[in-house]
Amino acid sequence: MIRTVPRWLIYSVLIFQVVSSTVFLSSLWGDVLYIRTRPLPYVVEEITQILASVGLILGPIMTVLFIRRSQAVIRRLDQQIGAVSGGFEAQVHDLFRDWGLSQSEQEITIYAMKGFSNAEIGALRGTSVATVKSQMNAIYRKSEFANRQQLIAFMVEELLDGVDVPGNQPVPEESLRNIGLAAE
Repeated sequence: MIRTVPRWLIYSVLIFQVVSSTVFLSSLWGDVLYIRTRPLPYVVEEITQILASVGLILGPIMTVLFIRRSQAVIRRLDQQIGAVSGGFEAQVHDLFRDWGLSQSEQEITIYAMKGFSNAEIGALRGTSVATVKSQMNAIYRKSEFANRQQLIAFMVEELLDGVDVPGNQPVPEESLRNIGLAAE
């Protein structure tokens, strides 16, 4: 999940950068245009210039962090859009490739996701139940899931990740109680 930076921090850094730029530019243009103001004590001037430098350095750092965060958000949104627009199949095959599943392991995983038992998968593929069990174990090992339920739950979560409940309304306690999910 992408963490967000608090707005107050962003605005604080922005204000610090504006003040730093103003101090730096006023000092520079004051020297260029021979505008003389009452001189500040040396220590105060040095501290001001150091803080102005820090403020100016924070700009590119914050920009890089913002760009990286934005790119991560864009990648995640692209995945969600792909899933919603029918690209879930491509996402599934990308996961299979990342896990290093063979073609037959991919087929078995899809059958398992569709709810077929090992015996039904064996019959559909023309293989024995023992072969299906062996390949399922290889799938669990490669995907790092312990069982079929974890694998399917992960795949559903990938499809639904980022999908919010319409209206973002919490489920009423009475509704949870009616289906046996409320804490008693």
